[in-house]
This record gives sequence, structure tokens and C-alpha cells, in this order.
Amino acid sequence: MVETNAIDIAPSYQRRHRWPAEKQSALIESFLLNIPVPPIYLAEDETGRYSVVDGKQRLTAIADFMTERLRLKNLESLVEAEGYRFSDFPDEVRNTLSIRPFLRVITLLRKSSPLLKYEVFIRLNRGGESMEPQELRNVAFRGPLNELIMSLSTNTFLGSQLKIKDDSSSAFKLMADVELVLRFLTLREHWETFSGSLRMAMDRFMAENAHASKEKLDNYSKRFQRAIGGCEDLWGAHAFQRPAPNDGWRDQLLNGVYDAQMVAVDQLSDAELASLSAKSEQVQNSMRQLFEVREFDRAAREATNTPSRVKYRINEVIKQLRALV
Repeated sequence: MVETNAIDIAPSYQRRHRWPAEKQSALIESFLLNIPVPPIYLAEDETGRYSVVDGKQRLTAIADFMTERLRLKNLESLVEAEGYRFSDFPDEVRNTLSIRPFLRVITLLRKSSPLLKYEVFIRLNRGGESMEPQELRNVAFRGPLNELIMSLSTNTFLGSQLKIKDDSSSAFKLMADVELVLRFLTLREHWETFSGSLRMAMDRFMAENAHASKEKLDNYSKRFQRAIGGCEDLWGAHAFQRPAPNDGWRDQLLNGVYDAQMVAVDQLSDAELASLSAKSEQVQNSMRQLFEVREFDRAAREATNTPSRVKYRINEVIKQLRALV
């Protein structure tokens, strides 16, 4: 079912990293030793296809082994099988692995609501190797919006500011880039009115817009690209960073600064943004002055998801930019 895509384990909908060969081999060794393995959880979509809720790494390991992509290594007990592929085992073992149902599967039916599925994902991931919030969202809220966010997250400038060099970069593995796109889309619509948890606000945004119209998705795409491009024009390599002593900048993206700059740029008219593009040095100096205000510095670095601090820092950057137009 994995090989025919009847079960979807596409990385774009779950974790971006995968088990190394050693960990995959340990799972196969458990099957060979008849050691119980936790059940797989699947979610059924409208077409009858399945996506993995919990167990993607186990299914990937099994598929890799059964299709000769995995050579067993670092086995603890069955050392005589070290280096074996599936085809290297005797017919009796291969037949047993192919036919015997070693795995139990629990399926969430298509009628289940996305938010219910999301709650199940959270509870399943409270133990073991927990998933990041964005990893959970990418499974729970599949659809056109999720695909758009994944696409927008490949923005070169965003990747540069997150220091994403390749698939092995920490920010890439943890989907920090994807979450920042969602963070902007959520806040640009609700920064003045949202209350409670920003994480819950992002969950609601995903749930409510998972199957948004093409027109709405096109608008989201344009707004994000306009905002990230504007930030690159105004702050350059120092976008989303805070000042350092001696006129330098700390080479680290801060979510609080990202929010403030992205949403502030989004609020500007095209004429205002064009005027500021010729004043990038003044814009950067003005940002440095903002951080000299203790309240802003705290709002950008401490408890950054608190609604009052989100509103405060975005408002301050908007006022700062418009004062320079």
C-alpha cells in the first residue's frame, strides 16, 4: 500500500527527517525476533486514501526493507543477518514477513473532523519522540492551504535568515520555515483581535482555511511574497534580527521581530513601501532605536506570543516606518 501510494507517507505532510539505517534495522530485527511493535495510526481521506497519523517512520522502514532499499546494520541480537537485504533471507523467513500481520493498524475514518484528528495526533505524540506543532499541523490539516504554505516556505531569503543550507539543517528538519509562513498568514489577519494562545490561533487558521478557494490562496501567496520582499528591501541581511553592541546585529532570527516587521510591511501601501525602499539605512537605524526602548525590547524577546505584546510590537514598527515615509 505504501509503494502504490494507497498509504501516503509523503515527507511534505509529516516529518522532514527520517530514521537512520541503524534505527530502521532495529525495527526489522524486532519483527524477526517476534517482539511486539506499537500500532500504526492512519487517517482516511475523502477519496479512501490513507495518510499516516502515527507510524510514518515504521512504515518507511518496512517499505525500504521489503523493496531492497535497506541493508540491515548494527543489529544487536541477530548478528548473523548483518548486511542482509530482504532477498538475502531464506524463503521461509521472507514468506513469514510478507504474509504475517506483524502490525496492528487503527484507522480514523473520513467522517472524523480535522480538529478531532489533530487532538488525536497531539495525544499520541505526548510520549516517545514528540512531533513539533507544525509537523502535527502538516498531517492534520492537509489540503491546498498546507501545500501553499509548504511552497512559500522555500523562499530563498527566509531560508537564508533561518540559516537553512540543506535538508540536514535544524530549522528545516523542525519545519521552522513552514511555521513562520503560517505565523505571518495568521497574524496579518488577526493580530489586532486574537486572544489566548497564538498556537491555537494558527491551528484554527489551518482548520478554517485548509480548503480555501484558489482566489483566497493566491491572495495569501501575494501578501507573503510582498511582505518578505519588502523586509529584504528595508532591512536586508539584518531583517528579523535585533541589534548588538557596537553598531552590529545579532545573527539570529527572532520570531518577535519577524512578526513585527512582516505584518508592519504588509500594512503599508505600495506608495509607502516604495518611499521607504530608498531609505533602508534610516529604517535600520530606526529599528535600532526601537530596541533602546525597554518595553519594545522585552516585547520582541520575552513571552513573544502574548497577544498584548504581539499588538504592541507590530504597532510600534508600523508607526516607526510611517514616520519615515
